[in-house]
Amino acid sequence: AVAAVLIGARLILYIGAPADVSQSNDAPFHLGAVRAIIEAQRATSFGLGGLVDPEAPGAFYPGAWHGTTALVSLLSGAGVAEATNVMTIVVGAIVWPLGIAWLAQAATGRRLAAAGAAALSPALLAFPLLLVQYGILYSYLLAVALVPAAIAAVVVLARREPTALVPRVAAIALVSAMSIAAIGASQPSALLAWGLAVALSSIGGAVAVWRDAESAPRSRALGTAGATGILVVLLVAWWGASRLVTADYWGPVHSLPGAVLDVASSGYAGTQAAWWVSVLLVVGLAVLLVHGPARWLALTWVVLAGLYVVAAAIHSPWLRLPLVGPWYSDTYRLAALLPVVTLPVAAAGVVFVVDRVSALTGRRSGEPRAESLRAEQSAAAWVTAGALLVVSVIVFAVHPLVQRYHVANGVTEEQSRFVIADDTWLTLDERALLERLPDSVEPGARVLGNPGTGAAFGYALSGVDVFPAKWQLPRSPAFALLGERLVDAAVDPEVCAAADALDAQYVLDFGPGDEGTGRVQLPGLTGFEDALGFELVDREGAAALWRITACS
Repeated sequence: AVAAVLIGARLILYIGAPADVSQSNDAPFHLGAVRAIIEAQRATSFGLGGLVDPEAPGAFYPGAWHGTTALVSLLSGAGVAEATNVMTIVVGAIVWPLGIAWLAQAATGRRLAAAGAAALSPALLAFPLLLVQYGILYSYLLAVALVPAAIAAVVVLARREPTALVPRVAAIALVSAMSIAAIGASQPSALLAWGLAVALSSIGGAVAVWRDAESAPRSRALGTAGATGILVVLLVAWWGASRLVTADYWGPVHSLPGAVLDVASSGYAGTQAAWWVSVLLVVGLAVLLVHGPARWLALTWVVLAGLYVVAAAIHSPWLRLPLVGPWYSDTYRLAALLPVVTLPVAAAGVVFVVDRVSALTGRRSGEPRAESLRAEQSAAAWVTAGALLVVSVIVFAVHPLVQRYHVANGVTEEQSRFVIADDTWLTLDERALLERLPDSVEPGARVLGNPGTGAAFGYALSGVDVFPAKWQLPRSPAFALLGERLVDAAVDPEVCAAADALDAQYVLDFGPGDEGTGRVQLPGLTGFEDALGFELVDREGAAALWRITACS
């Protein structure tokens, strides 16, 4: 509960007002997809891309986030922006710490590990806040938040001892299928982390069964080995397939020593270091690697930490593409995955320290050993959980938000991307005008806009057909022509032909556009005050809506 309050407060502080929207490139598409689902009454991932982008009518896009957010909006009556922000807080502050707690308990068999992992969860800023700040990666946020619980579900079932092999395999297969469906519909790349952990856990279980082959039924040993082999083959195949549909989009952001320092300090991708978590992490790694059936958890951390270093610091495409290509070779996506295993491993370190202290004090007390140990463990567990929560509260008070954020071009950002001002991508004037669009244009009318301005949010915030409805430029030659020459519609006959091809009746003048990363300036979609063939419909400060009369 305390973890949920701390993480929720951090997200609320970063987001700001309930109706604020992220000023990041992907935000118009995500909010537009939610609105499109509501209007189309169809939430399937197959074709979701086409609901926002008419140039890609059959485009697949994982839509679990968008479908759920649309349901929240429909059931509550909240707007798209408000529903999106509430969904963000619920996933980050409730789904995430619950999943982490369950994974820690499933791996160690100790309730103290669950409490420890939850208490530690506000200390690592790489998840969930980093994904809210970077991107914005709503789909990946949901997928990563689901990974811990999905791993825990399989691990718990695998440890049970049914009377027959078939019910055991059927139960694991069913839960695995549910996990694959849930995570895959959120963001398929997160499935690799789930598959890696489950495969390593299965390998560990298969080894234990074979070692105990004399006491265990031979069929169980063969079944476990066969299932493990199939799982490993599927994981390798999925990894290869993911590599084919992604690419080396993002380059390294660190030197090799810097990336290793990130891992050592638990301050992934420029987030605040958490050395006290790293100390517990080292203890947990040592314990899990030397003792117990949860060695797979430590090995999963080792693999993901290695992948993070590759993404953050290795330049060779021969290493980057095969290893981190499924995550677009993106440091930030892999940074967000590391807390999935860092927190449960650190919680195992907490359990080890509490057990050692309890055993030591129990021997010194002179009481019967078993009874004393139980009492000491109970007291130490409460004290430890309380101490971890106090430290987490202190960390929250000192660093409520990400202090350092390194974007790809080397710029460091500290201001929340949800802040709307006169100089942001979406300005206050632009938003006010966009929200009035349903009253300014007739139903079904198409409005052109420069996606290098706040016009990219037009469809998401108004429901009006503002084209394009995301930050990428359309591939249409007609739009390319209008972007350069629409202002000359009264004297250039090619302009009206292009406007007719796009069925455009209005245009938003939000200035020439932004030259930031992924943005563009379009001189043809501004300067209509002195141009013939345009009628002013609405204005808010520097933002204006014009009717194209030259082509009527």
